[in-house]
Amino acid sequence: MERVDFVAVGCGPYNLGLMALADKTTLRGVCYEQRAEMMWHEGMLIDGMTMQTHYLQDLVTVADPTNEASFLNYLSETGRLQTFITQERNTIPRTEYNRYLRWVAESLSTVKFGHRVSDVTADEEGYVVTVESNGQTTQLRAAHVVLGTGMTPLVPDGFEQVIHTSEYMTYRDVLKDKYRVGVVGSGQSAAEVFLDLLRDATDEQRVDWITRSDHFESLEAGKLGDEIFSVDYVRYFHSLSYSSRQALLGSFERFRHGVNPETMTAIYETMYHRTAEGGPTGQQTQLLTQVEVEAITYDWLTHQLTGKHVYTGEAVERTYDLVVVATGYRPLLPSWIDRLPIVWEAEDAWRVSETYEVQMEEKLSGKLFTHTNIEHSHGPAATNLGMAVYRNAIILNEMAGETLYKVSVQKPFTTF
Repeated sequence: MERVDFVAVGCGPYNLGLMALADKTTLRGVCYEQRAEMMWHEGMLIDGMTMQTHYLQDLVTVADPTNEASFLNYLSETGRLQTFITQERNTIPRTEYNRYLRWVAESLSTVKFGHRVSDVTADEEGYVVTVESNGQTTQLRAAHVVLGTGMTPLVPDGFEQVIHTSEYMTYRDVLKDKYRVGVVGSGQSAAEVFLDLLRDATDEQRVDWITRSDHFESLEAGKLGDEIFSVDYVRYFHSLSYSSRQALLGSFERFRHGVNPETMTAIYETMYHRTAEGGPTGQQTQLLTQVEVEAITYDWLTHQLTGKHVYTGEAVERTYDLVVVATGYRPLLPSWIDRLPIVWEAEDAWRVSETYEVQMEEKLSGKLFTHTNIEHSHGPAATNLGMAVYRNAIILNEMAGETLYKVSVQKPFTTF
């Protein structure tokens, strides 16, 4: 049976970055992804939309600026470095970020697509990993496992025949042909879908944006506020009790789920220009805040949205041809997790060490590290692409038992 130092399960940006950093070390690992190719949020690759992180917060740079998998090297190798410099922007078009990920994946022989990890069992030598590909099943032994299975769309009960934003590009043309479309949600994904539909809507078409939030809120862009995305803050957050961490998570909405100010401006300008000649606001468009959507029912090719105003209790009813929902995601955990002696802090919330090791009720010979389902343990940085590089450096150091990559110890200006 083949032996490796680690197996990474799932290949999104987190584990892809792990493999890029591991490639320059003596650690021997392999990453398995069940999908046929590298694609990142393909349902939201809308032209003109940009990432919310700095281009230096790529897969490797903050841990290893000399790594060949950096975004700057991608630009150089693909002949786009000069034009990127000329545009003088710190963010990356989302479509280009996806191409960058594909470029890195193609350069790494340790990343295997079309391979599904169907089982992981622990024994006295580490883990036995079962992999299925092209109708064949193989096994290998790994000292450690790194989980990076990501998230799966979350659609509330009672929302019938709706389109989650994760599938927007699949249904985009169909949506643009409809006369009445509702967009439910208040974050970046909802804003981008609303803007994309609004820009092409005719005078006869109606596009509404509905949210439970008190108002449409911009992403927190203050430098001091952004210090919650630091190694120092992650350590502080992790040191708190579970109840304190849960209480704190609710205060980060503007940092995690706010809308990029550029997107907000584009929405406002689009609506303003459509009223420049004195016509009604944006093709009968309505922006509804403080609305708790209770159900979306489907009947005879129409969707009936029902809810109530959060503060007045007034009933809200709208009829649409199609409804797009930006209702978030939940962690995607494989079934083999249930067979491991994991310590749980609460339902669906496992106990994770500061170094991203899932805690077990009994000592195992190998360690299970995770990128998935760590928001409750490591705070808002859990889903921040830039912070994932530090996480990967820590995980690699732990697996190697030595410092392969220095993790920044520069303290932020804020004391936590």
